[in-house]
Amino acid sequence: MKNQLETLDEVISKFTVEEKKLMNENRFPYIFSKAWVYLKMGHEKYRKNDTFSQPPLEFDEEDLEILANGCRQVLKGIGLTKENPFSEIDVMGFSALFRLFHFQKIDRKTNHNVIFKDKNGAIDVITFEHVVDGGQVVYYNFCEYLNID
Repeated sequence: MKNQLETLDEVISKFTVEEKKLMNENRFPYIFSKAWVYLKMGHEKYRKNDTFSQPPLEFDEEDLEILANGCRQVLKGIGLTKENPFSEIDVMGFSALFRLFHFQKIDRKTNHNVIFKDKNGAIDVITFEHVVDGGQVVYYNFCEYLNID
């Protein structure tokens, strides 16, 4: 099994030129590291060792699976561009994922009627701010429109 650094290097090697530029601006190695540790430790051990006790105790299994799904997407290098956004974690899950990494949402722009992987939905472009050092990052999340018949 590859270690964290080998996996990070492999992901970065597959980045586009744009993603490589955005990687440092958006603290991707830091976020990658947090996601790696969360998946390796599991939610209970992670919470015990986390300064802000993330994820919250009241999260149920569905909430925790959304976080794990988001972390798995981070480990694949997803989220830095509108062409490769997070998906299947919904709006609340996206914010919860970044709270796990100690970021809070400070701005949100939404592009409606976007087609991603043959699905119609919206892409949120969210600016997050690190709660300790104030650094800002921008990540993308696709939310499929629900078909209500």
